[in-house]
Amino acid sequence: MDKRKVYLTRLDKLKFFAERRVVTILLWIFTLLAIFLIIKTSNDPIIGFLKGSFIEDLFQQFSSANSFISEISVGYLVSVIFYVIVVYLPEKQRKKDVELFINSKCESLIFSSYALIAEIIKKSNLQYDYKDITENEFLEVCKAVNPKEHQYNFANNITSQFQNHLGYKIYNDWTRIIKEIDEILRLLPFINTGLLKKIYAIYNNFLNYLVKDLAVVEKLNNDSLESWSSTLYSLYLSTKDLRNYYRLYSKTEFTNDPWK
Repeated sequence: MDKRKVYLTRLDKLKFFAERRVVTILLWIFTLLAIFLIIKTSNDPIIGFLKGSFIEDLFQQFSSANSFISEISVGYLVSVIFYVIVVYLPEKQRKKDVELFINSKCESLIFSSYALIAEIIKKSNLQYDYKDITENEFLEVCKAVNPKEHQYNFANNITSQFQNHLGYKIYNDWTRIIKEIDEILRLLPFINTGLLKKIYAIYNNFLNYLVKDLAVVEKLNNDSLESWSSTLYSLYLSTKDLRNYYRLYSKTEFTNDPWK
C-alpha cells in the first residue's frame, strides 16, 4: 500500500509538472535551438581547440539559406528577451504579490466543500472514511440521509435567527462555496491556469442547477439524498483534485487538511 501511495504521488507530480511547465520547456528548447542556429550560420571561424572534432562538423554552415535562418533565429531570440523583460518578470512579481491571498482562498474553498460532504456522511451514521469513500459507498450514505430532517440554526442578521433542515444547509453551504470562488476569480489574470481549471470544475458542478430544490425539499416527495448522490460525489472528486493540485502548486501543507 505504501509503495502504491508513493507511485501515485510521483504520478501527480509528473502531471503537475507537465501542466505547469510545458510552455516554459518549449520556450527553452526553441531558445537553445535559436542560439545554436545563430552560431551555425555565422561566418566566424570555429574556435581553435574544437577543430578536427565532431563539433566542427556540427557547426558547419548549411549549404544554402544561412542568412535567412540566421535572421529568423535572431528575431526569435530578440522576441523572447523582450517577452521576459516586458511581460514575464512583471507578471511573475504581480502573481507573487497576490499569492498568499489566492492560497488562503483555495484552502477555504477546499475546506468548505469538505465540510458539506462530511456533514452528509456524518448524518448517515455509516462508518465510511471521507478520505477514500467510493461512489457506491456515497450512494449508500445518501440513501440513509433524509434532507428534511436534522435542524440547523441560521441567521438573517445579527439579531434574527431561524431554523431549517439539512437540505437548506446544503444550499446555504453551496452558496458560500460559490461566493468564495467568485472572490478568487477577481484575481483571474494572476491565477495559475492549472489551478484555475480545478476551481472551475467545482464552479461548474451540476449542483448549481439542483441545489435550489434542496432548499425547498420539504415541498418535494424525496425522503433521501439519493437523487443528488452522483452530483454531490462529483463535487467530492473535484475537491480532491483541487486539493492534490493545490498542494503541489503551493508546496505547503495546509491546516485541517481533510485528506490527512
